[in-house]
Amino acid sequence: MEEVKPKSVYYSDYLQLDKILDAQLPESQKAGVQADDEMLFIIIHQTYELWFKQILHELGIAQRVFQQSNINDNSPDLPNVVHRLNRVSEILEVLIDQMFVLETMTPLDFLDFRNLLRPASGFQSIQFKIVEASLGLRYKQRFGQQYYLSQLRPEDVERVKKAEESTSLIELINTWLERCLILKMPLDGKLS
Repeated sequence: MEEVKPKSVYYSDYLQLDKILDAQLPESQKAGVQADDEMLFIIIHQTYELWFKQILHELGIAQRVFQQSNINDNSPDLPNVVHRLNRVSEILEVLIDQMFVLETMTPLDFLDFRNLLRPASGFQSIQFKIVEASLGLRYKQRFGQQYYLSQLRPEDVERVKKAEESTSLIELINTWLERCLILKMPLDGKLS
């Protein structure tokens, strides 16, 4: 049998750095306006979206575990879910810390380019809305329902609605807990 040589992978090709590093197109440059902090604004928000993608990946793994009809307590599934959710928690900490970097931009720096972005808003983050839905937040629980989907493209409205129609992680965990033997035990701990 012929030995298969591993493919040579180059760092920047693997990470597709050409695409990522060329994905910052400040509106101020297009308009010929000097707004030096727009690059920071773009990179911070692109980074948020990358982290949201990772959170959705981790939540998807956890959801697949809890979608099983039978979860063996001795399998690596439950420790893997705990590991994944701990990772999500750490990512959320990073996202909070990113705000400190964004706060180095003054309100006046932001006003240099804000009018060029209208009506774009972080409120249009589809991935964030899908994270919320994956965790169990539903449309009927939202404040400002009339605005929640009104600023989205039709295809993004459909993506959000599809996410809200899926069984959320909290629902899956609750279903699993209801199936657990420990919850069916009497208070004295003895099975009849």
